Amino acid sequence: MLNPISFRPGPVTFWTTLVYLALLIPIVIINEDPPPAPSKSPYAGVNLTEAWFDLATITRGYHPYNSHFNDEVREILLGRIEDILKENDVKFNIYGSGSSKSQAAVTVFNDMTANSTVLMSSGGGTNAGHKSTAATAAYFEGTNIIVYIRGKADDQDDFWEAGELEETRRNGKGLTLLNAHYDSVSTGFGATDNGMGVVTVLQALKYFTRPDHQPERGIVILFNNGEEDWLYGARAFGQSPLLPYVHTFLNVEGAGAGGRALLFRTSDKEVTQAYKGTSDPFGTVIGSDAFGLGVIKSGTDYSVLHDAFGQRGLDLAFFKPRARYHTNQDDARHTSRASLWHMLSATIHTMERLSGDTGDTFTGPRSDGAHDKVDNGSPSHGVWFDLFGKGFVLFDLHSMFAWSLTVLIATPLILILVTYILHKTDKYYFFTSKVKTYEGSESSTVSVGGLKGLFRFPLALTVAGALTLGTGFLMRKENPFIIYSSPYSVWAMTISLFYFSFWCIMRGANFARPSALSRGYVNIWLFIIGWAILVAVTVAEDRQKIGAGYIFVFLQGALFLTTLISFLELFVLPKRKTWAMYVREEHETGDDLVASPHDHPDHQQSPLIPPIPHHESLSVPTTRTSTASGPSPTSAGGHDDEDDEPNERTPLVGGNATGEVRTTFATTYRRSISTLVNGVRKIDDGNGEPYEHEQPWSGRLPSWLWFFQFLILGPFIIILAAQTGLMLTDAVHQTGSDGSNLLLPYLLVFLFTALLILPVTPFIHRVTHHLPIFLLVVFVSTFIYNLVAFPFSANNRYKTFFLQTIDLDSGENKVCYSGVEEYVRPIIAEMPSAWGREISCGPSRRPELVTCCYDGSAVPPRLNDDLADGVPPEKGYSDLVSFNVTRGDGNTASIEIDAKNTKACFLSFKKPVTSFTVKGGSGWDDRFGQYPDSGVGLIKLWRRDWSTPWTVDFEWSDVEDDRIPNEEKAIDASLRDPDFAVQDSGMDGAVTCMWSDANVAGTIPALDEGLKFAPVWAALTKTAEGLVEGKKVFLV
Repeated sequence: MLNPISFRPGPVTFWTTLVYLALLIPIVIINEDPPPAPSKSPYAGVNLTEAWFDLATITRGYHPYNSHFNDEVREILLGRIEDILKENDVKFNIYGSGSSKSQAAVTVFNDMTANSTVLMSSGGGTNAGHKSTAATAAYFEGTNIIVYIRGKADDQDDFWEAGELEETRRNGKGLTLLNAHYDSVSTGFGATDNGMGVVTVLQALKYFTRPDHQPERGIVILFNNGEEDWLYGARAFGQSPLLPYVHTFLNVEGAGAGGRALLFRTSDKEVTQAYKGTSDPFGTVIGSDAFGLGVIKSGTDYSVLHDAFGQRGLDLAFFKPRARYHTNQDDARHTSRASLWHMLSATIHTMERLSGDTGDTFTGPRSDGAHDKVDNGSPSHGVWFDLFGKGFVLFDLHSMFAWSLTVLIATPLILILVTYILHKTDKYYFFTSKVKTYEGSESSTVSVGGLKGLFRFPLALTVAGALTLGTGFLMRKENPFIIYSSPYSVWAMTISLFYFSFWCIMRGANFARPSALSRGYVNIWLFIIGWAILVAVTVAEDRQKIGAGYIFVFLQGALFLTTLISFLELFVLPKRKTWAMYVREEHETGDDLVASPHDHPDHQQSPLIPPIPHHESLSVPTTRTSTASGPSPTSAGGHDDEDDEPNERTPLVGGNATGEVRTTFATTYRRSISTLVNGVRKIDDGNGEPYEHEQPWSGRLPSWLWFFQFLILGPFIIILAAQTGLMLTDAVHQTGSDGSNLLLPYLLVFLFTALLILPVTPFIHRVTHHLPIFLLVVFVSTFIYNLVAFPFSANNRYKTFFLQTIDLDSGENKVCYSGVEEYVRPIIAEMPSAWGREISCGPSRRPELVTCCYDGSAVPPRLNDDLADGVPPEKGYSDLVSFNVTRGDGNTASIEIDAKNTKACFLSFKKPVTSFTVKGGSGWDDRFGQYPDSGVGLIKLWRRDWSTPWTVDFEWSDVEDDRIPNEEKAIDASLRDPDFAVQDSGMDGAVTCMWSDANVAGTIPALDEGLKFAPVWAALTKTAEGLVEGKKVFLV
């Protein structure tokens, strides 16, 4: 009966296929669908139905900061907060209202005063006609809503007002912040970005304000406004009196449009410990490290709370599908209650753990010694990942570094020691081609075939890798966006090609030159490659505190064990010299016995070493009685060789091969050895047969050890590779429309395909042809599909970026779409307003994309509500923006700016501004960067209401910005005001205002047209802060 786990084609094919299917199917299901919401909430007071209703309420319209519905959403939230507190019968105060209740459990901060003036990154948003590479600054007026829930361990007074007057700091245990932004983008309803975060925070407020759920440490709930336009709301929180007491935070966010809420990133192991234990964890430290290394460019409020304010915390966010992100499909219809529950349950669990820690975990001096940030203890770096969306593994990076060093140092030494022992016992068959039977005699060697299979793995890996990687490059060239809508088709193509091509080489080589050492050699190669990778991983752990290489740490540990097993199983084999002596004896004695084999009773077949009817690799001197390849010429050819010249091997007493056995000293010696060996054989009565045509000595190798090697190497690595690969692919496969690298998703699929197939490579040469042939069919089918299929669909729409620009002085109006020109032009061709118009394309503000524009006079935006019905909108453009510039002493000036129906205007300068202040502003905030020595070229101005003008005082230097192109400096002299006495020290600039409110049909007809007439496979999203930009120049 066949051993069900023997190293034979049937069992190998069955078990490897079964394990892969048993692991990959649930991983794919878990990756695609969030766990169902429970019929009854396990958290008392938390109401999922109520949360879903709130979501529908606040997402019924676009609500960017610069929109009227944003004001409505703010009032809705204030009303819901009050309703929840009254429902829970909570005593609460409204901060600054003049009436306060002693020891109130809750204090509400309706913040309409905070503002911030900060240095901005050079990354996003509009450049507002700004040609200089000088820095960008922003002035923002916040409209945050803050709710403080008093903890049991908190001081029972308004400690945030008196704390700085005390000799010792108040409320030393600190507070925990729960943050969500309530604004959306101008082209998305914001269901997952960030409506779900908002309603999650509302339910958390309801839970923690119940008397039986009062937290141990106080909780600060922050509904911030203005996140979408570069994290302004979180920056404005920097002016809150509660900020100095916040030690930890949880930020809930949306960077996709559904699915599971991913643990995006965390600051340290201790805060991650609070997330551990949630019912359905999901995430990996790889994402956190990608943010830290700058691989991921986008930001969330986490960047402000952690990087600028020094708080320790977590980022919990939806991350897919990106095709719906920031579009009109980010609505309640395209998400689910299951997704909402996944975020909500993780939030409440994490906040309970964070606020429930009353020890010293989050208190004490900072490890970085920063005196301008909160003293919240010394964090440690963590490594974490989920398993099947249920288990959560967490350990500190220092432990992984210690383990990595141990593996790097100890495992090679152990293998070297085992190799030494095998050599001493003469059983090291690896890297052994021939064995001498007599010392000093080159002619007395026997081939053991120990080099067979040595170079198969690197050859197979190179060919399979080259073919698979080449296919990825081909897709990038011919149909790069196919992975946008069909990632599983790309996965199937890549996996099937890699597996099939690898199997072909390994199986073909084993067919041509069978080798029992093939499995061992693959393990050795894998160990060497894994060791080299682990060196780099260990350096990254130590130098850059990167824990993303944990897969390779586990992999190398498994490879050590499988390689060790391959070495240890050699101990069951006969000694190499014993084997060679036996082979030589069998052949030579067999030659002597051709004529009368029954005359030698001491000649018997070894039970230890299988019978060898013909050993082609035996190398012995050619005599009358023996050849290197088999029977003597006499026995084979039938002619007499009595006339052969005698030599040193000729027996003293004559005889010939056809008549009698020659008796010599050598044959007597060999029979003595045979007798000794036969004595050893009696210890073991096994009679293993080698597999097919593999080396005859391999029959004694255990045929079941491969199964345990596969269990060590396979399941855990398959789980890590599959779920991590799918997660990272989901994160990037639809970012190509944003201008991201189109090759990156294919490289990720290739890398994780190699990791996924790696566990089966030592055994793949035993797999039957049925599975590879099936995979070949899969490859051909998916390859053809991936080459010819259209890459977008109604559920996976291509995102193009919309912007309309107006020159408010001349009335020139352009409608622009940005994206890949191949797809942008067909989209524009569907727009009635573009018919017959010239379409010009040029470089985009986004890298790798182009911007195509056409005359938009057929669809002028209606931005001025003061115009009477029937009056063309163009008539009111000149009145949309007004400003008054006043020249001061020297190179100083003041400009007052007002605009109709907008909260955002940007001020750009032809020369860098060396200093500026905004009337009513709180001054420059150094926490976001010092004022640049090179000056500021663009100031983004945001106001909280619709009517208060901005007044900006600024100063500039006579030195022009050398980074401005010369043609930009050549301003028409006729534009200069002749009344200015000193023209050379003047200043030129522009005021560009943004309009972002598209909730009323007809306000921005070009956008309405785009949403109506765009192909079903296309979606529109915003290019910058405004959907419409109107520009006016000024001269000083």
